[in-house]
Amino acid sequence: MKTRNIIWGLVLVLIGVLFILKNLGVIYFTWYSLWKLWPVLLVLIGVAILPIKEVFKVIFTIIVLAIAAIILVSSPGFRSTGPKWSFKGDWEKRERDEPFITDQRLFESYDEMITEAELVFDAAAGTFSLHETSEELFEFEREGNIGKYNYATTDLGERREIRIDMEESRIRRIDLKNKVAIKLNPNPLWDFKIGVGAASIDMDLSEFRVRDLKIDGGASSISVKLGDLHDDCRLKISSGASSIKIKVPEEFACEVRLNTVLSSRDMKGFDKLGDGTYVTPGFSESASNILIQIDAAVSSLQVDRY
Repeated sequence: MKTRNIIWGLVLVLIGVLFILKNLGVIYFTWYSLWKLWPVLLVLIGVAILPIKEVFKVIFTIIVLAIAAIILVSSPGFRSTGPKWSFKGDWEKRERDEPFITDQRLFESYDEMITEAELVFDAAAGTFSLHETSEELFEFEREGNIGKYNYATTDLGERREIRIDMEESRIRRIDLKNKVAIKLNPNPLWDFKIGVGAASIDMDLSEFRVRDLKIDGGASSISVKLGDLHDDCRLKISSGASSIKIKVPEEFACEVRLNTVLSSRDMKGFDKLGDGTYVTPGFSESASNILIQIDAAVSSLQVDRY
């Protein structure tokens, strides 16, 4: 019997046992806690390809799975018996009978003196969209129950830096929800730094002038559409097990540099140069170009020209 079959058989057995115990109320864990353990897949793949005896691979696999199971069931949480909330940090100051605010809106007024802006967003887990423009510098709307977002802006003359992150808190509830919609003013030249966990990200930036976009994700679904309003755009995505879809304007030349493991690729209209590099025809001569860098683990990647 192949060691590979034994390894993945052990994985399925462990997952099945954990869910049986969870359904019986013996242990408790959340989907978010489970998603945070996605790097275990990389460890198991590494064990499977190690040039060692098969019996040692099985032993290492059992040790890794045992450690992962201990981490999972010891993650913060409790067996829910009703619609009560439990928080760590400032949220503990709330009275038990005080309703938890699930809707949140943040915004900053736009100043015509602003020519450049940067959004730094620590998104955590959830669903995030950025589609629409705004007359404000930015608008942020959230529906959720896993904590409160705070923001701060830094005035650097004609440049603004916006930082949005979640308040240090820990919510212990099964039905986690975090749905965020962001709107931006289309006038400034924008830079982005987005950090996410287990998340779905949908960014249509075709109405914005984008210079630099960095996304650092875990197990994520990432969809990005870039526009043609700025001649030189840089996109970098670092992720774990992810589905990545990118759209770029056809009139722009594009180069894609890939550093991926066990990934599928759909690169229509690109020529492969080798070493994970793909370019559109005429890239080196074009004045308007987009450079994309992808560092990912087990992923599916699709780049379309529209």
